[in-house]
Amino acid sequence: MVIVGVDPGPVTHGAVIYDSVLRRVLWSDKAADWMSIMDESEAHEVERAVIERPAAMGGLGTGKVGHMLDTAWEGGRMVANFQLAGIPTQELTRRQVLRELGVMSGTGSADSRVRRACIADHQTPGGPPAVGRKASPGPLFGVSSHAWQALGAVLASLESQR
Repeated sequence: MVIVGVDPGPVTHGAVIYDSVLRRVLWSDKAADWMSIMDESEAHEVERAVIERPAAMGGLGTGKVGHMLDTAWEGGRMVANFQLAGIPTQELTRRQVLRELGVMSGTGSADSRVRRACIADHQTPGGPPAVGRKASPGPLFGVSSHAWQALGAVLASLESQR
């Protein structure tokens, strides 16, 4: 199954398109706009979308509330557009992603724990690296920044269906 994952932001979004059969990222962008996500979804014949839904987790500092509302608005718009395109859509909060990936607690930020979980899920002992290099790319090559959170949402969704 080909799945698009999106970590929405107020203007640009982390996004990945992941093939769950090949267990490989087909496309990723750390700062994609909405149209590029839709174009890539159509080009890769995406069958499902997973979008991280913003949710308050603790206190929000000054200026954060507007950012959170803008992000929530964008995420809602994405869900509606994917559904209008006939693509089944699932929403997961960051807490749900962390729980499904088994990294609710630990060292480092939630973002770094999601990144480590994605890499660990694709690492094989004695095998090629999960990310790799340009000369020998691994299945997660090219994923960076907010695209890791989008990939985490996809993997959490797949885990929740097992």
